[in-house]
Amino acid sequence: MDQRAQDATTLALDQAIATLGETGLQAAAIHQGTMVVNTVAGIADVSTGTPVTPDTLFPIFSMSKGVTATIVHRLVERGVLACDEPLARWWPAFAAYGKEGITVRHALSHRTGLQTFKNLDRSEYPSLDATGRNLKEATPDYAPGASMGYHGMTFGTLLGKVIEGATGKPFARVLHDEVTGPLGIPDLYCGVPDVPAVTNRIAALLPGGIPDSATGLVQMTDAERAPLAVTAAKRGKREFQTGCMPAGGIITNAASIVRMYGAMREPGLDGVRMLTPETIANATVPYFGADGRHIEWVGRMGLGYVIGGSAHLGCGVVIPSPWADSFGHTGLGGSLAMYCPSRDLAVALTKNALMPGRLECHTWDLVMRAITGALALPYEA
Repeated sequence: MDQRAQDATTLALDQAIATLGETGLQAAAIHQGTMVVNTVAGIADVSTGTPVTPDTLFPIFSMSKGVTATIVHRLVERGVLACDEPLARWWPAFAAYGKEGITVRHALSHRTGLQTFKNLDRSEYPSLDATGRNLKEATPDYAPGASMGYHGMTFGTLLGKVIEGATGKPFARVLHDEVTGPLGIPDLYCGVPDVPAVTNRIAALLPGGIPDSATGLVQMTDAERAPLAVTAAKRGKREFQTGCMPAGGIITNAASIVRMYGAMREPGLDGVRMLTPETIANATVPYFGADGRHIEWVGRMGLGYVIGGSAHLGCGVVIPSPWADSFGHTGLGGSLAMYCPSRDLAVALTKNALMPGRLECHTWDLVMRAITGALALPYEA
């Protein structure tokens, strides 16, 4: 560890709890191939007072997309998949109702015309088979590439079904084969084992608290808090923890997810490199719809990753960093992880207090400024 960076980040987490309405937090960073930060603060479960530890597990919501995208890109590198082949090559039934032209690239860049599941009860979301049946019968809202809009949950089903079809393996097995196994990550799951040794470590989600008035941030309204409370309760159910949702269901901790991003560096991490520089360069070209539309909450989205140098349109924080070559993904409520090749820095933040969009990235900003300041890295474009 870098003690200066560790101390500065711990202080930032404490500040976020004291002033931004956070409850439990983890942060980790790898710089130049070395873990320089792995710290925690706060409470994992307010009903029991259980503190956060490095082993606490957090649902990371759409940070999962960065993991799923990484698997796709690794398979493309080896020729198992191709970005411009139709999803229906590996999922023939998907071609129905005008979907034969939808490609892996369209899915990675949120341009398939299938932004949401229609007429599907949310209780079915943890089943890749159920969500796959829904999309098999769906009709796109627009032609592939014609427009762009965030595929909140469909992203994971579109790519998850193709990953399974191309490899002949369940998604969770491919996750192990491509990411957690090679990197020796014990605690990154798309479907946690239903055993107390794992499930008892999952933090309890809750809506965020009240920001200190000195921050200038206005507290959540009842209208903002209500859906977050529903999400927190739903994601605490065992079926959502053990199910397979490649777009938003991964459960992990900061020290685990940061290893995946830390292994994006050209020399790799502990002998393992996730993606080549050429793949990263291709994956971090910004995409837009043919009509000029981009993702509703960020201006720069590549092939499965949020790209640096773009302000979060809800809270104004530049994510994942001001550095244009950085890439990663946010998660509902304000979790985030990223890697920046030019700074050789990977950072991850996991948390249990869910914030609305206008509040969700302020803790990330505190953490990034603490880490870069301690490492003498200029936090600017």
